[in-house]
Amino acid sequence: ADLKKKKPKDLAEQTKVIEAKIAAIKAATPHYNMEMANAVEEAALFVVNKEKEHGTKLDYKMGMARDLELMKRGNPNDLGDSVPRRFLSAFPSKTGLPRKFNNGSGRLELAQAIVEDAAPLTARVIVNRVWKHHFGRGLVDTPSEFGNLGEAPTHPELLDDLAGRFMEHGWSLKWLHREILNSATWQQSSVAAESEKHDPENKLYSRMLRRRLDWEAWRDGILTATGQIDLKMGGPASSISDAKNLRRSLYGASDRQDMDPMLRIHDVPDPGAHNPWRTETITPLQGLFALNSPFMQQQADVLGKWAMQHRVEDVYARLFQRQPTANEATLAKAFLNGHETDAVVWSEYAQALLAGNEMLFVD
Repeated sequence: ADLKKKKPKDLAEQTKVIEAKIAAIKAATPHYNMEMANAVEEAALFVVNKEKEHGTKLDYKMGMARDLELMKRGNPNDLGDSVPRRFLSAFPSKTGLPRKFNNGSGRLELAQAIVEDAAPLTARVIVNRVWKHHFGRGLVDTPSEFGNLGEAPTHPELLDDLAGRFMEHGWSLKWLHREILNSATWQQSSVAAESEKHDPENKLYSRMLRRRLDWEAWRDGILTATGQIDLKMGGPASSISDAKNLRRSLYGASDRQDMDPMLRIHDVPDPGAHNPWRTETITPLQGLFALNSPFMQQQADVLGKWAMQHRVEDVYARLFQRQPTANEATLAKAFLNGHETDAVVWSEYAQALLAGNEMLFVD
């Protein structure tokens, strides 16, 4: 039977469509029997025979945590011996044996073991990820792999020193951020022609890496520059692709099964998978978003109205914390000449600045 290809509007309609597809398959294949079918639409739904029990059960008993049997090759119908709850054997406790988890679910004991039995590794991993956040590249280039398959640290003594002092300061992330940001290494310029000759890949940190902002930081930076950002704390998430949504990107909704295409365009990783780092791509779609999206046009209109009441120098000070160069001032004058009171032209000028590299890259 031919089925309508129109996208269902709600869960009930989705269920009807999928049940109809299952019925069509059974009609075409008389000996075909399927008690549970995975969703056809977006892989986001599965249908369970209403006459039978639910497909997933959650067995929870307060205060009665127990060890579970080993599922051989992941098969829940082929159980092996019971496996006691404990920490990884690679990180023995003070007794020389892996820490056992005897109380409750073991989650609290797991957290304690991570910062006690595995403290040296844990501290190095945290330090490396914070370093990567500030420099765009970690001291270990494989942030999720510190074993034999990972890269060796470029500066092992620095990593050990920061990790040791990080633990001495009570695992304070504030201290760690402050220590890195106050360093001469972080405060270097990305423009250093002489160092490029001797350290072309910047493995010695002879200059600052020029790097692109994550999309969320870029979006928040634009909202801050135009004065439109909503700093309200908490509350429900909302669609980040909605131009009317002025909240920080932190509160943007993220659906594992139906990820917003705009997030994919800007290299936001799949929330349903582990991603040690973000890939960086440069595509025409990113440029089209900066030029044509309702969000960018709306922010350009706001900034353009403000700029029309001020000077070009004020716009540069607000966006880039500097004065325009002679060439930039000449270009602005030529573009705005004769249109000093035209809001549309000022909006176009503001959008060109917001979409420029200086808003997108950290120099």
